[in-house]
Amino acid sequence: MSPALVVLLVMTGFFLLVPLLSYLSTRRLVGKKLELDNQPAGHRLFYFYSPSCGPCRSMTPIVDQLASHSDFVTKVDINQDPELAGRFGIRATPTTVLVVNDTIKEVRLGAQSKKQLEKLLDMTN
Repeated sequence: MSPALVVLLVMTGFFLLVPLLSYLSTRRLVGKKLELDNQPAGHRLFYFYSPSCGPCRSMTPIVDQLASHSDFVTKVDINQDPELAGRFGIRATPTTVLVVNDTIKEVRLGAQSKKQLEKLLDMTN
């Protein structure tokens, strides 16, 4: 096997493994009970983002629009609040987390459409 092929296989494996590990680590959060300081108890939709993230830049205006119509949406810039992102185990952005009765009910990695976010918000009612 040529060295170039070995390098290509290793790089491909790495690029497949990192997203898989991020996905698996966030799936383990479902069902976790949270105690959040400075956050109202009950139902919340947390949107974790980074200003330097391309998918976040396209998703943030949608979240802003939903937040203007709902008190349940909380935007978290992971650069400004790394402690809260750490409590949720956020490893990639954008990540959307639905919290119902202070328990994580749903975790979504990657950009979400307005329709997908509205479905998540409907789960808080």
